[in-house]
Amino acid sequence: MPMFVRDLIKRKPITVQLGESGRRAAEIMVRENIGFLPIVSPENERVVLGVISERDYVKAISRGINPLEVRVEEMGTMEKYYSIHLNAHISEAAKLMGEHGIRHLVVVDDDGLLVGVISIRDLLNLEGLLSIMSEYS
Repeated sequence: MPMFVRDLIKRKPITVQLGESGRRAAEIMVRENIGFLPIVSPENERVVLGVISERDYVKAISRGINPLEVRVEEMGTMEKYYSIHLNAHISEAAKLMGEHGIRHLVVVDDDGLLVGVISIRDLLNLEGLLSIMSEYS
């Protein structure tokens, strides 16, 4: 049974807008229990301009930057983030994450617009489910 990236999307993407504070992004991450946010355009929340993750907070602190006092674009990864098409096979997502040592992928549609985010946890949970299912087939 082929599985596609779209099958891993569980909810509407949680985002932070360009220009928001690092404090605001941290509040969203804590509230939603996530460690990664696409940074989107204030004009169109489906246009991804960059991403911010827990790792970006650690990097900022290590450089002496207070992540709560800067804007997300000052410490996030702008433009050079990894994305995958919603109709890609999950093996492509796993390969991309493994090759680049990343834990999250922005999922986009045919127009390159945001439709979701998947994480390594989504793939690991899927692997566990598939192994359990194979025991009963």
